[in-house]
Amino acid sequence: MRILYILFFSLSFSLSVYSQDGLIDRAKKISDEMTMVLSLDEETSEKIYHIQLKRFIDAQKIRTTFKNDKPMMKAELKKLQNRLWGKLNAVLGDDKMKSWGAHKKSI
Repeated sequence: MRILYILFFSLSFSLSVYSQDGLIDRAKKISDEMTMVLSLDEETSEKIYHIQLKRFIDAQKIRTTFKNDKPMMKAELKKLQNRLWGKLNAVLGDDKMKSWGAHKKSI
């Protein structure tokens, strides 16, 4: 019985770590793309990476918390998206945000 508890704990821990790695990869991919498209410096790129990583972590928490209440989950994710846009706008400024928006629409 003790082995089952250890096995279960190890499995859940490994899934959690794997999930975090996926979030880190996604945040890195987006920040790299934004850096390339917008010609960002290293400091700004690092800020964008942290903003994106926090966004993915918060979105994961929202999806876990409201998994049984889809309308509430959508509302919370929409609020998160609005906060993301505000944070990015504060770091990048209006001109670069318009450029990023144009790039995303062209894809």
